[in-house]
Amino acid sequence: MLHISREECVNTETATRKEWIDGNGLGGYASSTIINCHTRKYHGILIAALKEPKGRFVLLSKLETSVLANDKEFLLSSNKFPGVYHPTGHQFVDSFDQGLYPSTTYRIGDALIRKSFLMIHGQNTVLVCYELLEGKVKPALRLRPLLAYREIHKLTRENMFLRPKSYPERNGRKIQPYEGMPPLYMATNRASEFFPGPKWTYNIEYLMERARGFDYQEDLFCPGMFETRLEKGKPVIFAASVEPLGNLERLRKKEIARREDEFEACKDRSRSTRWLKYFSGMFLIRNPSGFASVIAGYHWFGEWGRDTMISLPGLTFYAGRRKFGEEVLAAYAGLCRDGLLPNYLDQNSDHLAYNSVDASLWFFWAVQEYLKTRGSMDFVMDRIYPALRSIVTAHLDGRVPLCGLDSDGLLHAGNEHTQLTWMDAQAYGRPVTPRHGAAVEINALWYNALRFFQELATGPDNETAGRAGEAADRLQANFVARFWNDRDNCLCDVVNEHGRDRRIRPNQIFALSLPHTMLDYHLMRAVIGVVQAHLLTPYGLRTLSPRDPAYSPFYKGDADSRDSAYHQGMVWPWLAGHFGQALLRQAEDRAGTGAFLLKYFKPILRAFPDDLCINAVPELYTGNPPHAPKGAVAQAWSMAEAIRLNKLLKEK
Repeated sequence: MLHISREECVNTETATRKEWIDGNGLGGYASSTIINCHTRKYHGILIAALKEPKGRFVLLSKLETSVLANDKEFLLSSNKFPGVYHPTGHQFVDSFDQGLYPSTTYRIGDALIRKSFLMIHGQNTVLVCYELLEGKVKPALRLRPLLAYREIHKLTRENMFLRPKSYPERNGRKIQPYEGMPPLYMATNRASEFFPGPKWTYNIEYLMERARGFDYQEDLFCPGMFETRLEKGKPVIFAASVEPLGNLERLRKKEIARREDEFEACKDRSRSTRWLKYFSGMFLIRNPSGFASVIAGYHWFGEWGRDTMISLPGLTFYAGRRKFGEEVLAAYAGLCRDGLLPNYLDQNSDHLAYNSVDASLWFFWAVQEYLKTRGSMDFVMDRIYPALRSIVTAHLDGRVPLCGLDSDGLLHAGNEHTQLTWMDAQAYGRPVTPRHGAAVEINALWYNALRFFQELATGPDNETAGRAGEAADRLQANFVARFWNDRDNCLCDVVNEHGRDRRIRPNQIFALSLPHTMLDYHLMRAVIGVVQAHLLTPYGLRTLSPRDPAYSPFYKGDADSRDSAYHQGMVWPWLAGHFGQALLRQAEDRAGTGAFLLKYFKPILRAFPDDLCINAVPELYTGNPPHAPKGAVAQAWSMAEAIRLNKLLKEK
């Protein structure tokens, strides 16, 4: 899918800005840069999502590799230490390829060696395969595993608690460095010799963490060295896992076949769209509890209810994964409480955070998209409808915490100390974008939910449907009067006790894009015009108009500095999906509008970034050109909405 030449690989300044991710369907993953020089504490060869202890952990950080030929050892690894790169294995890199899985090719004299990484779906297991593609020599292959064994957000240092002893396994070793943590099984498919040599490697640096204002130095532990012979036609597979290992050749062959089938199932005329669908599968997981869910983003995000509902249509219903999407809908329907869905499923505990007003309202939209893509009405009525009804009745009865309906039918949520919408960043101990009161997209979502519930309700629920209809009518009658911004000819962002927030933000676009709207054609055209003039970029929509004094086009510095800019001008790719739908909805020339959108949004619909993650669409881009990719390197709703918009643009 993507070939990166030697010229780009040997330049550490550019190569260390290109990352890859390979997921295992459990929330675990392998990830690094194209020269396998880690720049983040979140990089590692085996990051596992564990049930006990609960959470995600970097177990195997690196596999230091060298080959021995003609009594000379060539170090193929690259690490950043204070003031220096060592070893400098990137000088031997011939190319990097990202296809069904990532691989790096090294050239040493006449020898050409390919190293590939493969996470096994449904297992906390990684395979690293070495193949001698060219060359007459049969070099010795030396592998030195470097263990971190720590939670993904932390770093480790040399300590007295680590147990250095490893134990023999078939063609490998087992080590359990810390009490309470699972053992790590390491093995090779070919006969290998293990040389014990417990040793710490000190002060490996992660440059991206330093740039983000976090601790960035770590010590890693090596239990010893594996040595085997590398021959043409006889690949060497190194495996690391939290469970005993079986036949590695069979395991690798089965996983590659599964990936080939998955890629073939991503049917689309456009090859780039097929790859987009294929890589989007990394966000679909079964967490350690067996719960079907969505990882909001890599590397540091967990399972978020809001992100799940926004992402689900693109990741599943529009990508040929309907059955998994049904499982997610049913799973979250079972978590409904007091009219809310959990906004956050804590991966380090069993805690469910019901701290968003919109996750449950996006749930309605996800179900609408399911039915729009030929989903089963029987499934909806049997498995999902009770949760939808409970959400509507909870709001109508005033039982939703921190929420309420005013006399005009507007849905109000939160107070000055809460952040219950998707613009929820806090910096320096306070909300960056206070949006308590009646937020424009919350009311658009609420209206859409009420009308959709009316469509579904039958028989015993006729009375509730009548109440829902009355609430929708009341909201529709007052929405424009309460939200219209005469000065800018668009919608206000929030209405509360302080008046109207007239900042030009993208949240108004949902009043046009959702299936049920309260705006007529002329108001839609006005809103679209303002959004285009102030917020539109080829990478999505800005979160604030550049003319606003609070506009921040840069995303850099420490956590508070970045969070201060998070929703104050950054461009979010996921908003492109709803903008595109809104533009198509009021377009007189739908074909011409579709062609414009396809060309204009090409950077996110048909390509991945040159920098950051080479097989994913990132969380956000900077507000000003050239719109550098920032934030999480792979974001679920960014990729999901790119898939969905691609589909919309192909509809007649």
